[in-house]
Amino acid sequence: MNSLSKTAFIACAVTLLFGCDNRPDKTISPPEGAKWVDVTFWVPEGISLQPAELVYRSAQCKSVRYNSSNEPHDIPGYNDVERPFGVPDGNNVRRLQVAVDGGGPCQWQLNSLMVSFRIADDVPLVKGKEVIDTSYIFDFGDYGLSDGYGTGRARVFSGERLELKTNFFPITYISHMLNKTTLKLFGGETDSEKWSRRYQLINTEFITIAPMFHAQKSVSIEADKKRGFGMVITYPGGDEEHVRKVNPDYQRLLLLK
Repeated sequence: MNSLSKTAFIACAVTLLFGCDNRPDKTISPPEGAKWVDVTFWVPEGISLQPAELVYRSAQCKSVRYNSSNEPHDIPGYNDVERPFGVPDGNNVRRLQVAVDGGGPCQWQLNSLMVSFRIADDVPLVKGKEVIDTSYIFDFGDYGLSDGYGTGRARVFSGERLELKTNFFPITYISHMLNKTTLKLFGGETDSEKWSRRYQLINTEFITIAPMFHAQKSVSIEADKKRGFGMVITYPGGDEEHVRKVNPDYQRLLLLK
């Protein structure tokens, strides 16, 4: 192959992978025989399921990053995709099939999958509050979503089926300083591996998530203005606890009748 032909060949390859604007082709086109993961979400009353967030990476289409010395280095290409779950069936079950082998010119590979949900807007408790999503993150590779979603550290799961069933309680955080009230779901301290909602998956093909939402067992947390330090946690029924932490006692909530 002469130099002109080589140049033309390289130009064609670059165009295929990156297109005319030098950005990678983000087409997801699973090849025949691709690996898939099936996600099933049982939506309880009072909960709104959000579209899933998928992150694909590519070893073929790399991105450039700079270190603290402003030196460039290559990292796998990044491709984020949002996918809504299918329509609910008669039991309010929603399903989503995700390609692990994303294919396309860049041979995208599924790196992370995030499933998020929140207290629905029509729940009276939501009125006047900022509602925060609750998420599960499932990692299929080393380069994934950040740790900023409150899911905790990833725990390794190896097996065909992962089934998750967690009790969630609504918590209202009242900030007098910021004049803001937020509402979120609490399913245990995610700093503890036992209640972490992040998983490093190995050979997993089916994920089932079935949250249990205890809408009538609401907790409120605010600064302890009377003592001048710490927080006041008010449990269902009105019992108060004065503590130096920002989350309630999960075991205590689980024991509530």
